Amino acid sequence: MEVDRAEVLRYLRMGNVQPDAVLEARLASVEREVLAKIRPAAYWQLVPITGGETPTGELTYQVGPLALHSRKLWETLKGCRHAFLFCATLGAGVDALLRTCGHRSAADLVMVQAISTALIETYCDDCQIQMLSEPAVCGETLRMRFSPGYGDLPLETQRPLLMALDSARRAGITLMDTMLMMPSKSVSAIIGVGPANGQPTRHDCRTCGKTDCAFRKTEEET
Repeated sequence: MEVDRAEVLRYLRMGNVQPDAVLEARLASVEREVLAKIRPAAYWQLVPITGGETPTGELTYQVGPLALHSRKLWETLKGCRHAFLFCATLGAGVDALLRTCGHRSAADLVMVQAISTALIETYCDDCQIQMLSEPAVCGETLRMRFSPGYGDLPLETQRPLLMALDSARRAGITLMDTMLMMPSKSVSAIIGVGPANGQPTRHDCRTCGKTDCAFRKTEEET
């Protein structure tokens, strides 16, 4: 897996500023450490979407075993009859490296966070390419990954989503009481499967209402 350096610099909040020779060498060294520690794993399951908006305006629908009410998610699922329930992780090795860097160097700790965050996003993108090769998805497109805690989809949706995927056994992902996943560099999401109808296939900062996000892309970066 290759490291998307532009994304790493964004997570480091460097914008379009290019690293000097010293920082470039340090980033390259930390990248090698991270790549040596990752053990990517993922699992996904294709499920039907049923239900929708009632004549009275109430929104209740099922994505596989999940009973949901999120209007934002429903907007991304328009035209979809199926969706993937999805989870992915870089493995526990990254958490061990983060603990090591916490004692070794604050700068290295920040770099590991940025590099591993960029890597899990790249890995999720790679998994979605594999999803598109499945016969049941032939001719369809995938909508953007929609994770618990985003928009009006409660973070508590993590628990039934990961239970439905049997994530602990299939990908080594467990859930803490705080609804955060372990290993920490893990992702869970619902991904709509349907015809291309103008719905976004990737997250677009321009359509996100969280304008105070520290990692929000500028117009020049999108």
